[in-house]
Amino acid sequence: MVNGARIHTTEQLLSILDQVVAASARGDRSQSSAAEFWTEMLTRPGHPLATQLPDEPLVDWHERGLLGDLDGARVLDIGCGSGRNSRWFAQQGATVEGIDLAAPLLESVRPGMPDTVNLTATDVLRDPLPAGQYDVVYDSGCFHHIAPHRRITYLDRVLPTVREGGRFGIVTFAAERMETPADLDIVMSGDTYGGMAFSLDDLRTVFTALEPLELRAVHPGRSGTFGPDFLNAALFSNSRGVRINR
Repeated sequence: MVNGARIHTTEQLLSILDQVVAASARGDRSQSSAAEFWTEMLTRPGHPLATQLPDEPLVDWHERGLLGDLDGARVLDIGCGSGRNSRWFAQQGATVEGIDLAAPLLESVRPGMPDTVNLTATDVLRDPLPAGQYDVVYDSGCFHHIAPHRRITYLDRVLPTVREGGRFGIVTFAAERMETPADLDIVMSGDTYGGMAFSLDDLRTVFTALEPLELRAVHPGRSGTFGPDFLNAALFSNSRGVRINR
């Protein structure tokens, strides 16, 4: 947008707010310019996210039949990082599209992925998403790094990728167990504070277009899974046949 032009569209307003976030000390970690930041964090020795284990809720939901039949399912893994959850989905028989900002990380892990996993460097808010609809759409830690004004964009772009009867699962920082800034503070300062936390009620409200199946804290201590106690998990169904226009 040309300097001084008057805002008259929603996208212009969102772009102005993007600039506020980008100008903050942390910058906008939801854009492709943050690829190196995420690559370093996800490979840093000792960092909680430098793991190859699948998320605890995924394993639990699958064992209880809440994800549906994954053998032959199409899965979209948003914010796939090192591909740990993408690999797990593939091991259950699914075909997986994993997307993430961390292009260098994806390049390094791609050769070790199963043939049924395709990893693509993608900005979920701005780049074209993989085509079609999916039986399962899963977001582990992407949504809580998106600035408040761009949640609208996320919902408009991501929810239509869930087929009728499909599942949407998400893991976020838990507001019940950690402090989190108010959305107004973030919008005014542009500082996303390293991520925002969501209560279970927040997740139910934000994803109200879908039918909730389970909302709970992530359970720590389950062997062979990633389950830190500062996370919440929610699973929804598009059983209502919700179609949200992009």
